[in-house]
Amino acid sequence: MTRIGRWWGTRSAAERFDVTTRWSMYLLLGLPLLFVASALTSPDAGGRVDAWVPAALVPLGLGHVVACAFLVDAATERYLGRPARLRRRLVPPLLLTVAAAGMGAAGLHPGPNPSGVPSGVVLTVAFAGMLLAALSPVISSSALAGLVVAGAAVAAAGEAAVTGPDGAVPAALVTLVWGSFLSGTYRFSAWMLGVVWEVDRGRATAARLAVAEERLRFARDLHDVLGRNLSVIAVKSELAGRLAERGDAAAVAEMAEVRRVAHDSLREVRDVVRGYRTADLDTELAGARSVLRSAGVECRVIGDGAHLPEAVQAALGWVVREATTNVIRHSDATTCTIGLDVRIDGSAATAVLRMENDRPRPAPPDAAGTGLAGLTERLAGLGGRLTAERQPGGRNGGRPGDRFVVEASVPVGTP
Repeated sequence: MTRIGRWWGTRSAAERFDVTTRWSMYLLLGLPLLFVASALTSPDAGGRVDAWVPAALVPLGLGHVVACAFLVDAATERYLGRPARLRRRLVPPLLLTVAAAGMGAAGLHPGPNPSGVPSGVVLTVAFAGMLLAALSPVISSSALAGLVVAGAAVAAAGEAAVTGPDGAVPAALVTLVWGSFLSGTYRFSAWMLGVVWEVDRGRATAARLAVAEERLRFARDLHDVLGRNLSVIAVKSELAGRLAERGDAAAVAEMAEVRRVAHDSLREVRDVVRGYRTADLDTELAGARSVLRSAGVECRVIGDGAHLPEAVQAALGWVVREATTNVIRHSDATTCTIGLDVRIDGSAATAVLRMENDRPRPAPPDAAGTGLAGLTERLAGLGGRLTAERQPGGRNGGRPGDRFVVEASVPVGTP
């Protein structure tokens, strides 16, 4: 049970919804058969049902349900646009089981049906309804409606022939209701799965685009810094080489200029990297809000860090960046709150950054991330501390009542 719980906890929301929906579809297949079996074995049946009928229909029905479950899975995969074999070879045997179920009428005494015991026609409807429901994700809506109506007409005619005209209308109504319910439910379930997976793909794409945008910004900055300088170095190096070939003393001055440009380029690259790695806290907060919203997470930021010392802003900026990455990678969050406050205790003041998100995923037993450990060491150098833990009391959690809280505190001196 623990292993199943761990497996379930490491699945994404879309994967958990997929598994739950598919198993609901599998189990629902047996519902018509359950009703029929209950009616056949009820005391009201009396002597109207031969003993061999339930004994023959139970294994036949179970095999029919299992085969339809395979068809449901394949048809749903095809509906989602994934490569899957529809197993068309299962359809002819299943049609035979539908016909065999209809032969159950031989075990039912003909004539009026006052006790409500289902005849072979209703048994046939139950088996055919399961097959129609299994194939409904790959059948067009108009064809699906036509098959249900046609089945109702056939069921009415068959019931009238077996039990009399009084049974025609109830048989048609039962077929319409059950056929519409089963086929509509399975078609709608497949549609919901498609929507959920589309949203999941959109969220993953948005997160990748946010990362790609940041990489593009960094690449653009490097290009702006190095493009011109490298061109100058190339031209002056070529000029110095030609001057040196002629023994011109000006080659020395050109190489000195190349060295100066190279040193300037190195300094500018360091400035770019430093700006990328130690951006001010307000910039990081704005970036976190943008990235999370792009990933479908509602983000709320309370407070700002413009008044904090530069070293504290840099350290807390790292916390915001790492925690934002963890929200996207290790949770199915829908909301995230980032709060920044300065707490005063006597003559000392402490900057406190708190990030809280819902729906955290359970960490795998062998997970050993280094991001939070590195942040702990970085904050320790400023006399600060970092805590990261799962806490109860969250809203809309993937596991009821769970939330994940990252809290960083750094001393900022006197108030």
